[in-house]
Amino acid sequence: MPLLLIRSEQQSLMAHDECVYAVQARSILELGDWVNPGGDFPYDRTIGIQWLITLGYMLFGVSEGTARLPSFIASVVSVLLTYNIGCILLNQRLAWLGAAILGVTPLWVQYGRLATQDATLVCLELLGIWALLQTERQIKYRPYWAILAGATVGLGFLIKGFMIVPVTVALLPYLVWEHQRTRHLLNPWLYLGLILGAIPATAWLWLSVSRYGASPLQQLVGKVFVLGEHEYLGTTPFYYFWNIPANAFPWSLFAIVGVILVCRSAKFKLLLKTHHSFLLLVGYPIVLFIELTIFKTRTHYYPLQLFPFMALLAAVTFEWLLSIYTKQITRHKWVLATLSYGFGGLALLLVVLSVTVIFIHIPGVKSPQIYQFASIALALGLGWGMLLVVWRNRHQGRDLALSARKWLAAWLIGCWLALAMLGLTGLWGDYNSDLKTFLRQGAIASTLRSHSTNFVVQNSMDSRNHKTRLVLRFYTPHLGQNWQQVSQIPPGGYAWVSPQLAVPPSSHYIIIGTIRGWQLIAGV
Repeated sequence: MPLLLIRSEQQSLMAHDECVYAVQARSILELGDWVNPGGDFPYDRTIGIQWLITLGYMLFGVSEGTARLPSFIASVVSVLLTYNIGCILLNQRLAWLGAAILGVTPLWVQYGRLATQDATLVCLELLGIWALLQTERQIKYRPYWAILAGATVGLGFLIKGFMIVPVTVALLPYLVWEHQRTRHLLNPWLYLGLILGAIPATAWLWLSVSRYGASPLQQLVGKVFVLGEHEYLGTTPFYYFWNIPANAFPWSLFAIVGVILVCRSAKFKLLLKTHHSFLLLVGYPIVLFIELTIFKTRTHYYPLQLFPFMALLAAVTFEWLLSIYTKQITRHKWVLATLSYGFGGLALLLVVLSVTVIFIHIPGVKSPQIYQFASIALALGLGWGMLLVVWRNRHQGRDLALSARKWLAAWLIGCWLALAMLGLTGLWGDYNSDLKTFLRQGAIASTLRSHSTNFVVQNSMDSRNHKTRLVLRFYTPHLGQNWQQVSQIPPGGYAWVSPQLAVPPSSHYIIIGTIRGWQLIAGV
């Protein structure tokens, strides 16, 4: 996926959660301890993604790109799996379109570029579903597909702990309802896969408990209860009703129509009935959506698990729209006209506003970020502007099918251009640009490169300072110890001092640089 490779020259990690996993993986690499990931949150999360990032460090060195490599690979594989699942549940044409839509879904592209657990978890979930479907398609039964399907559950737990449970529960309606045909629930190879897939996580937990007692289990299980009892940032049960449409715009709107079509349209009902796919294509994401909504901790990235199926449902909607386009169905012509004029008009407005911001001086507007947003709006406007052009000129040629394909391409191209600009401008990929620029300054870079640097911090720290500390830990080449008093810095020693403990220059210390209240100090 080229979109995942397009980026600005400068990259910097997001403090949460990228730096957590990147720092823990670095700790594994430097200490050789594959049991305790270290850091500030040793056992409130599982260790799978840290292991994958560590393997990347061993092959390619420590960097932002290496930390993000597992998510990049998982995102690409997920698009391919979405295509293959779509071929089984629908047909090849809709599968291709669904995969293409997933590849230009905003939140999906962003998390394919982040060093977090989420893209890898979704990849394993899709791999398990695809393996289940493979067991049903084989004329000559091959047990390795069932083993693979079962193994993805344990591997998913290793990546993101108990977040694999809602996915397993969401699959139960399909497994139970189709049991007479598939016999999945009585398949011994599936259960063998469950056992084999659980071995890595079980071994890690057993070694952890052997070393630290019951504390690792208490932290891991306790995190689930904490998340289940407290609402995150004051979210309500209606959070996902607006958050998912916003983060998957415009495809979420088409996915909703797709659900209606597969439930009411005789054509699509027949297609789903023939392929035994209704409970997977529609039932699975609906049950998972309900589970995520009931769970009190709601975040914008939990629904990433729904996006591959939303993309396939959006493809169903476009199949319907293109049939209206080519067959010139009069009673539904207003749908195409509304979409073309609505989004085409929005595109023209974006072009006018962005050109005004970029090329015309506006007093008081100096923020570089304003120009970045304007360039993104311009890219989206140019792409979606083709909707209006193609629609108004559809009768000038004889080939309505070609015109319909151009109309569809305009939807995809507009999103592709906007997401490419998000990468090129650094809005996605360069999340701590000020700190990265500071660390590249001559005196700062020379000091960090040449000396072991300690951290002087208090036990309690507000969120902003804690995030800065995580980023500093990743970008400090030679980490020293953690101290609580500035007086612990010996002559000739170096340390990052937190804002709560920051000191003025004195005969005992030299302040080399300050960023966000954090001081890089040398003992004299």
